[in-house]
Amino acid sequence: MPVSQSITRENRVIFSSGDRGFTAKEVVDCAVVRGEIDPLWRVFLRLTECDRLANERELEVDDSALDSAAIAFRYKHDLITAEETERWLEDRGVSLAEFSEYFARQYWGRSYSGTVDPPTSSYQTASAEEKDLFLVDLILSGSLDRMAERLSYRVAAQADEARDNEASVAEECARFLATAKIDSADLADWLAQLGRDQEWLDEILAAEGAYQRRVSKILTEQAFQKELGSMQLNFTRFELETVEVDSRDAAAEVVACVRNDGMEMSEVAEESRYPFHRSEVLLEDIPSEQQQRFLSVKAGALFEPIPRGDAFEVWRVKTRTEPSLRDPVIRARLESRIVDRCFSELLSKYIDWKFFLPPSE
Repeated sequence: MPVSQSITRENRVIFSSGDRGFTAKEVVDCAVVRGEIDPLWRVFLRLTECDRLANERELEVDDSALDSAAIAFRYKHDLITAEETERWLEDRGVSLAEFSEYFARQYWGRSYSGTVDPPTSSYQTASAEEKDLFLVDLILSGSLDRMAERLSYRVAAQADEARDNEASVAEECARFLATAKIDSADLADWLAQLGRDQEWLDEILAAEGAYQRRVSKILTEQAFQKELGSMQLNFTRFELETVEVDSRDAAAEVVACVRNDGMEMSEVAEESRYPFHRSEVLLEDIPSEQQQRFLSVKAGALFEPIPRGDAFEVWRVKTRTEPSLRDPVIRARLESRIVDRCFSELLSKYIDWKFFLPPSE
């Protein structure tokens, strides 16, 4: 059932634990405390400035690009019909006009080529209108979902822990002030910018402490080793060289030059003026329809041309590297898997989602 329109976007309850509801605003405010908002806010300021400048210059947006982005969004969220899309938006307090404007901002953020000098304001000091528009972006980008999931882990950890949190809160507060570079004398004013007080902060920091204690118990080297064993193949890293061509014949020529003449991919691309780039990718990040090609491939292997719309790509595996716990990307993914599995049971016990089950990060 759609939520009453009288409930503002920021006051919609995302999840609850017992009698305590957590609104969209509180999810964002907690993310501010965790230091997650600043980078997203800077991106938002740039997008809105690109959009403003494009409109000021009366530049024309590519409607087909916006349509494609909207279709991709609906596919990602399994919204088959227009009615399902409207209901999804209404549940989250987003209008169809705001839905379209979001994709326009994203488009100009990618496409605007003029000089951009975005504002340097902080989220805390922004106007109510700016914060509301930012919330639209957080909702549609999925960032709010991920923030809500991270907060729910902390709330569930605290709900499952029976202990005196006074010492823990003091430690977490000291850590927060140091990380956020806030003087203790200025804390009350900083909280007032969010419309919060010390009691609220203590509650959030108590949950943070409970979460950190739970995580420190499960993220052992033994746990990492065990998790890596089951993900050995998925986390194999490949360095790929790619040449983009405009026809199958051109792709066959690239393959022949590399395979028969011993030329490097970069040499062929330079001589023929084809786009060339290198990338690194883990097996689990490769499109599922292509993964089979990589299961037994060795360094130096050259794949047959891959269609890409009206063009083709030629791939060559430059290197193949077995996963290691020293790799920060792999370690972060293993940590995410271990933590997600640990908290799955706690969430089912303590958290009641109102609109959605957030995706695993």
